[in-house]
Order: sequence, then C-alpha cells, then structure tokens
Amino acid sequence: MKKLLFILPIIIMLGSCSTLEVYYDQDQNIDIGKFKTFSFYPWDWKHGFQINEYDKQTILMALQDDLESKGYTYMKEGGELAVSIFLTLEGKVSYEAYTNHYGGWAGYGGGWGYSGYGYGYGYGTGYGSTTVTQRNYAQGTLIVDVFDLSNKQLIWQGIGSKEIEHDLEKRDKTLPKTVVKIMANFPDSN
Repeated sequence: MKKLLFILPIIIMLGSCSTLEVYYDQDQNIDIGKFKTFSFYPWDWKHGFQINEYDKQTILMALQDDLESKGYTYMKEGGELAVSIFLTLEGKVSYEAYTNHYGGWAGYGGGWGYSGYGYGYGYGTGYGSTTVTQRNYAQGTLIVDVFDLSNKQLIWQGIGSKEIEHDLEKRDKTLPKTVVKIMANFPDSN
C-alpha cells in the first residue's frame, strides 16, 4: 500500500484534455470478493465544495449501482467495505498552433553557375503565418478509495482523470459512464 500512496500524487498530475485516463491499484494480499456489504463515507469537506449536490448524488448512485451489480449489498452504515470519494479540480491550459505556408516558386532558368553562364536552380519569395490558440479548461480527477472497515486499511483505489464537461446534459450522461470505467477492475463479490 506504500506504493499506492506514493503513486497517487504522480497520477493526479497526469491527465488528458479529451479522454478519460483510469488507474487503479489493489492490495493483492486481500481477497476483496470475500466482502459482502459496503457503505459510503461522507464527502470530504475539503474537496466536496468543488462539486454541486446533483453531481455528488449522480456519482454516488453510479457507484452504488456498479457495486450492487458486482454482488455487493449497500448499507447506509456499517458495511464491511467503506467507500470514500474525493474530487480534485485543476485549471489547465492547452495550446494549438497552425501554420499556413504560402511558399515561393522554384524552377530552372537562366543564371550564373559555377562554370560560367548556364542554367541553374532559382527560387522566389514566399510567406507563412502561424496562429497560436490558447484554451483554458478544468481537469477533474475522481478518486475512489475502498477500505476494509474492520481495520481501516485501504485495499483498493481507482482514479479517473479527464476534462470537465460543462454541458450539463452531456455531463449527466457521462458521469455514470466515468464511474463505471473507474470501477471496471473492482472485483465481484464471491
């Protein structure tokens, strides 16, 4: 688990503007499938303010649906597994450059060469312009930690990172899919 805590800051720094990047780590010494029930920890107050209540509920319901589809039973309190959720937002900037090049002409024609008057290679003038576009966006990272509640040991962690969708209708559709992708490697209950 020390490795898990070491790679967390590195993973948070990684990201892509357009696609979801997912990472996970699991304590290989624990059979997660032996657990039958789960509960949610409340949102961390330091990170919970960065997301509205509707999106919080969308994420929680998607997590609950995913875990129940894997054979776990939700308990409001006292589940064998405790699921904790964190969200971080980071402002990012991307640059895109496009160059238009209108070249001159080249060809053979009369002119001076090395051995006197003859034919040689010539060129004309050209011009180019480069346009650089700056785009500001927010990178969101959702971290799902799963603990063995009996000893409060972190046994699984899933991390998903991507650009935040500002269109509310699209976000409403993509948030549950994001959660499913983050939880894809979480083991089924035996």
